[in-house]
Amino acid sequence: MTSSKNSTILILTAFIAAILFALYYYIVTPKLEEVDAKESSINSLQQEMSTIQKQIALIEDNGKSASTSNLTLRKKVPQTRAIEEVIRNIEEIEAVTETRVEAMDFNNYDSLVMDSTMTDPNSTNSEEQADTKQSANEAEEQAVAKNDETPEVKDKIPTATFTKDSLPKELKLVTFSIDVDALDNKAMVEFIKEIEKIDRVMKIDAIDFTSTGEEAKFQEDADTTLKSTIQVTTFYYEGQQ
Repeated sequence: MTSSKNSTILILTAFIAAILFALYYYIVTPKLEEVDAKESSINSLQQEMSTIQKQIALIEDNGKSASTSNLTLRKKVPQTRAIEEVIRNIEEIEAVTETRVEAMDFNNYDSLVMDSTMTDPNSTNSEEQADTKQSANEAEEQAVAKNDETPEVKDKIPTATFTKDSLPKELKLVTFSIDVDALDNKAMVEFIKEIEKIDRVMKIDAIDFTSTGEEAKFQEDADTTLKSTIQVTTFYYEGQQ
């Protein structure tokens, strides 16, 4: 009797174990495999998202860098001639250095580098340079006549002093001269340095100084002001950079 009960228990135990194994094998195991597959898919998606985010960040950084670079270039070479900004810069420099700007004369409005009047500083042909200056004077007189204005007498029209081949032909330029008075050499040097600090490209072509003579220094009411004419060329580019 006891042996029969034991056999029955063993059979029931084996049957229950078989059922549990079947449930685990046919129900639980597929679910676990499905969970593993989902986790693997999630990990793969997270890696892809991380890669995409890095690519987006790189593109944004490149875009910001390109935008910053373009902005920097536009500060150095603007898209318009922006004469008003040039005049404002000179007025600010005048105030900072405690100098006095007596006059500003402009030339080469809207002129391409290839079409503008220039003097080659390396040229030894004085006749060629004289013809260039005469052409500049005639061009200035014609421009004034078109505007029905009375031409002013000028000793020298500002003319750029470098070769055309040294610059891109698409550039446009404006050449101008500044008549400035300073109390001493230090103030005049500061004025010139401030021009060179302007974000926009400013090429100083020539500087002519007029200083007080030695005899005048001993005169009580002598004018000791240092006078200078500074010629500058700046550029602008209307195309896309």
